[in-house]
Amino acid sequence: MSQDLSTTLYPEATGRVDVVFSQPTTVMRWTEGTTECRHIEALFLLVDDSRDAHIKQLLDVFPHLKDKNRVVRFANVKLDQHYPENFSRYIDSRDSSRTRPRFGQLYRVETRFTNIGNSSVKFQHRFLTVPASQAKRDFNNRHEDDQYSLLEEGEEPERIFASAEGATVFIKWQTDDRGHRFFKPTPGVFQNPALAAPPVIDFLKETAPERRPAGSVRPQNAFRVQIHLRKSDEDELGHVTNSRYVSLIHDVLTFGLRTGYYANGVGAAKTAADLPVIPSHTLATVENVAIPAGSSFYKRGTIFELYVGYERELKVQPGVYVWSWVEPEKIHDEFDVVRFEICSIDEKGQEQVLSLSRAVIKEDTQQRSLL
Repeated sequence: MSQDLSTTLYPEATGRVDVVFSQPTTVMRWTEGTTECRHIEALFLLVDDSRDAHIKQLLDVFPHLKDKNRVVRFANVKLDQHYPENFSRYIDSRDSSRTRPRFGQLYRVETRFTNIGNSSVKFQHRFLTVPASQAKRDFNNRHEDDQYSLLEEGEEPERIFASAEGATVFIKWQTDDRGHRFFKPTPGVFQNPALAAPPVIDFLKETAPERRPAGSVRPQNAFRVQIHLRKSDEDELGHVTNSRYVSLIHDVLTFGLRTGYYANGVGAAKTAADLPVIPSHTLATVENVAIPAGSSFYKRGTIFELYVGYERELKVQPGVYVWSWVEPEKIHDEFDVVRFEICSIDEKGQEQVLSLSRAVIKEDTQQRSLL
């Protein structure tokens, strides 16, 4: 993980350069694992924290570099914990089908740049369990490798339970003639490509959700859900916090699963009646039925990946709503791809898309609903 100081690659560094940086081991809190939604929300918060910690530790060894304002463009979280090769060897006595970490689980977060652009950097993170005997280990220090090469008897080796990718853009704030603040990209803090490491995550769906052409009609099975934002959803800049998007999307996903709007030909449930089309554009002309009665769907699903893209600022205001639909094509014939567009109405009365997001889900045939 750590790189020895190299005057060739890092001539201006004043200490060890950790291209892949592991934060100190910490413990999984109760609120970070109570439900699947709370767990994913916690992962988004930890992604923000890990990204900032990685940038800070690099700035500490490159004192000539000065930090700049930055905004997150997207975050894509993968729940590796749902794959059998990452299951714990110790079954939870209260919930034998549980895959997310238990309260009190030791873990660490490993972060790396995977690409350094002129005004942006791309990150990847891995969330790994830590055996109890290695709780005090500095995973960035290669001199400790031999000391911790053996585990205590009965200890479980480290497992990856989640991973994530994201990008941040360095910006400069400006003010227009009406006094409204806006930002423009500015040259990034880091320009040395040697500070990037190879990517290590394989996603089921890696690319960002595609933007629809302006004024185009959404799929016929798209539905709309009004959402209510609260003052407590704001960050210090007056915008809805990044992690809050998770619970907003979760609410819409739950509605779509339980009503049958995500009917995609799989599942034991059948729609009891025709589900109506909701026009997605004022000029749209559509038929009356979006999902016919008797369509197969499932009410319980497991999130394997959640992508949140931040297109525009989402502020606490009335009139915010989410469009959602399931794409007809599955991944590997078993994973459904669900799209979300968080929208509002601008000053001219036009719909604007604030976030393009996506969930990759799979039918849950064994557990009670995780959603």
